Amino acid sequence: MTRTAEGVTIEGKSPRWTVTHRANADLTPLHTDHTDADGRTVTIEYGSSGAVVTLPDKTLTHDEAGLWDADTLDIRLGQQVALGKPEASFHAIDTGSGKVYSFATEVVGTESVGSTECTHVKLQLTGLLKMVGPKWHYWFANDGQLMRFEGPAGTFSTEEN
Repeated sequence: MTRTAEGVTIEGKSPRWTVTHRANADLTPLHTDHTDADGRTVTIEYGSSGAVVTLPDKTLTHDEAGLWDADTLDIRLGQQVALGKPEASFHAIDTGSGKVYSFATEVVGTESVGSTECTHVKLQLTGLLKMVGPKWHYWFANDGQLMRFEGPAGTFSTEEN
């Protein structure tokens, strides 16, 4: 994550995708470019009253303010922890489908990752998808740094094994 006076740029990369996300300093989303391994790009333009998602084969418009970017949830959730607000309900755009999903977080507890005390946060879908959808677990240090993750995509930990 790169911070400037104008805002924040978040870049991520995996073997399956790359993402570049721009946001205001408070992490309000502005623009996302998500490119998959086959070179297909999804672009999201965020505005004050919603977002426009441009997929390779169609364009979707969402008339809902306050949408989050699903590709950068870990950074936004870490910021929430750093601000002392780890529990939240929000809607986020999935760049794979362009759909909006409803999420909620809850604090599981305080646990150590190595020698760092962390807030353990569970993220899950809400509504009917809550029962069948995946769950993601994040462990954040007090400053919002991601220390550990467990979810359908795999696991990550800063601990030495």
